[in-house]
Amino acid sequence: MLQGLQSTRAMLRGHNAAGQDVIEFAVPHTLAFTFFPAWVSGLRAKFGPIKSRLIALNVHDAVLRLVEGSCDLLIAYHHDSQPFQLDPKRYEMVSLGREVLAPFCRANAAGEPEFALPGRAAQPLPYLGYAPGAYLGRMVDLILKQSATAIHLDRVYETDMAEGLKAMALEGHGLAFLPRGSVKKELRSKKLVSAGGQLEMTMDVRVYRERPASREVSKSHAQALWAYLQSQADATPAGKTAMAPAPGPSPGR
Repeated sequence: MLQGLQSTRAMLRGHNAAGQDVIEFAVPHTLAFTFFPAWVSGLRAKFGPIKSRLIALNVHDAVLRLVEGSCDLLIAYHHDSQPFQLDPKRYEMVSLGREVLAPFCRANAAGEPEFALPGRAAQPLPYLGYAPGAYLGRMVDLILKQSATAIHLDRVYETDMAEGLKAMALEGHGLAFLPRGSVKKELRSKKLVSAGGQLEMTMDVRVYRERPASREVSKSHAQALWAYLQSQADATPAGKTAMAPAPGPSPGR
């Protein structure tokens, strides 16, 4: 019954599929807000004009879109501690760059963090966290677990979207772990600053697709884009990435 429901779901989605010249992307919410717009701008400048359709989802549903064949490409964060269960014989990937996840909070009048880590047991810092199950939330849990110093936090708010946490941090409600790329403007304007603590984690930003051999039909535009992305990755020197994170102080779902 479940297989039948999944097949029907995929078939219904297929009726609403974009045209052959439109590339469909499944992207977790955080990357859809922060990474995707600038990335597409870079593509149009170097690869050429593209027509795209963005499907913003949580990480689980974004991966499911790829597995169901309901998108051309999946863009997502990757860390070795939380890999996707995608068969490499059926799916392939290209690394697009790296992103840093780290704590930020509003700056006070002196330009210093209002909530400086690590906090104290008697006075824990107000913490803006990701909802249970969020991919970035699992990354933050790992960062805190690996900290050599005891971190004292009091969870006062949670949501599953980094943009929601950023909005609360800007209002001074607490500190939040955010992708550096999502706060680069706020860092430049000093509206947000690093909360310190030397707590951060580097993640890959990757694009995945189903190998053409396992599909009956492949869009020529999607094929051309994939070939370009592969060539860019192959031309990038070892130890660097094709798209580096924006400069600034150390910093989906």
